[in-house]
Amino acid sequence: MIRLTLSGMNVPQLNEDPSQYDSLGYCVFRGVLNADAVACVQQDLGKILEAMPAKMVVYKDGEHVEADGRPEFLVEPHVKAGGRPWLELCRHPGVLDAVESILGPDLILIMSHLIVKRPNDGLPVAWHQDNTYWHSVQGTDVCTVWLAIDDADADNGCMNVIPCTQADHPDLEKISTGGEDLLGTTVAVSQLQAGKAVPIELKAGDLSIHDSFIIHGSEANQSGRRRAGYTMRYANAATVAVDLDQHWVDVFRVRGDPRPAERYTDFRPKK
Repeated sequence: MIRLTLSGMNVPQLNEDPSQYDSLGYCVFRGVLNADAVACVQQDLGKILEAMPAKMVVYKDGEHVEADGRPEFLVEPHVKAGGRPWLELCRHPGVLDAVESILGPDLILIMSHLIVKRPNDGLPVAWHQDNTYWHSVQGTDVCTVWLAIDDADADNGCMNVIPCTQADHPDLEKISTGGEDLLGTTVAVSQLQAGKAVPIELKAGDLSIHDSFIIHGSEANQSGRRRAGYTMRYANAATVAVDLDQHWVDVFRVRGDPRPAERYTDFRPKK
């Protein structure tokens, strides 16, 4: 098992101030979805889990391999058959308002991923950076939204971030974990860094946003509760370019005015 080694008894206070995002690399937003919206999302997730295949092709340890179907590997639900609710969620006004407070009003959606940890055996996610896996995305003004579908806390394997590790956009070497984890790779983290990690504990309907270069990960879920989250990846369209010939899914314009000859799919609200 991969241990992230969170040390100390005092849990740091989570950053909920967008003005501190640039320095800390993350921010939490409370109550973005109300109880009714959360119930709808949980119902849609239930349908996906019921239809999950026995085998899936997953990207692990630097290559695509066939693996047993697991809910941690439900990538890109927003572009698959029956995925319209997830695509609509990616342009939810509350979600986009939060992202705009971080990246500004010129926004594109570049990908999404359901990461669902089953009770008792949910996979850990070793320390990693997001941006270094996305070779078709050129630029640093990129963030990941982590929307809590279930309550997420330390007991059921919530995400942990190491604040400020996104500074200067380091591209760290990937190291094979050789273990049973989501990605199959990790990055080197010192004990001092790990000791500064912050658990991102969220209630269903809350979300966090983290910089695509910040070091983050999560423990296995050994509790009796599911931990489901929906990650939506956004970029500032003015400063980030996506090579659509290499990118594996459509890129959606969700806020701001399209540029001349832009090839992103126009999915702005009311469109």
